[in-house]
Amino acid sequence: MNLIEYTRMYEVEDHHWWYVGLHELVLAAVRRESQRLGRPLDIFDAGCGTGRLCQLLHQQGHKVTGCDASEEAMRLCRRRGISGVYQADLNSLDLEPESFDVITSLDVLYHTGITDDVAVMRRLRKGIRPGGSLIMNLVAHEFLRSTHDIAVHTRERYTKDSLCLRLQDAGFSSEFATYRVSILFPFIALYRRLSRRAARKKTNHEEVDSDVSLPYWPVNSTLLKIVEMENMFLRVATLPFGSSVFVVARNV
Repeated sequence: MNLIEYTRMYEVEDHHWWYVGLHELVLAAVRRESQRLGRPLDIFDAGCGTGRLCQLLHQQGHKVTGCDASEEAMRLCRRRGISGVYQADLNSLDLEPESFDVITSLDVLYHTGITDDVAVMRRLRKGIRPGGSLIMNLVAHEFLRSTHDIAVHTRERYTKDSLCLRLQDAGFSSEFATYRVSILFPFIALYRRLSRRAARKKTNHEEVDSDVSLPYWPVNSTLLKIVEMENMFLRVATLPFGSSVFVVARNV
């Protein structure tokens, strides 16, 4: 993605409603896995970005390592005080077999830099212990494509079914698959529709900005409460539509 987007992410992801809501959903899944195994987990974050999720997982007592292809992401991880991460391309990543209980990968495999997402999933599966899990979030629905996708270099947007089929091809069983950010979906869809014309006019990635900016705090707080309500609902059910696809897949 555009280099400036890493700085924007670093500056807002501790408090931005979208990042906080997603991280809470991941942490809940990790807690369930830790309770199932009765111990802290060995976790790998594939495409760790600026390191916020690694930081949160460390705080829960887990052993966390990770990688990202971007040198700028590594610089910001170091600024955050994150150790145990290294620069690597997921297309050629070679993990030690059966080294991790859980691998997380949040909004990574949709990027133009990923040449074969199923092949990357297979590489990640190699590093997961039998019965371990892969937790992923990816952007959903091609009709939501906009200038944001130009700025973050989106190759494709997924559906829940397409993602589950690819996970199956890679040797995983989809244990939990859902859309998320559903309550806000009509507003997001309208915004993306209005910005789609601008996306068609922009051919240079560096000319456009993503949607990543911290809203005024009452707005941010309200949006976070909405997403947290959805997260509570996702403890017992799935959502039929949304702007992202969230999956917990098992290495069978």
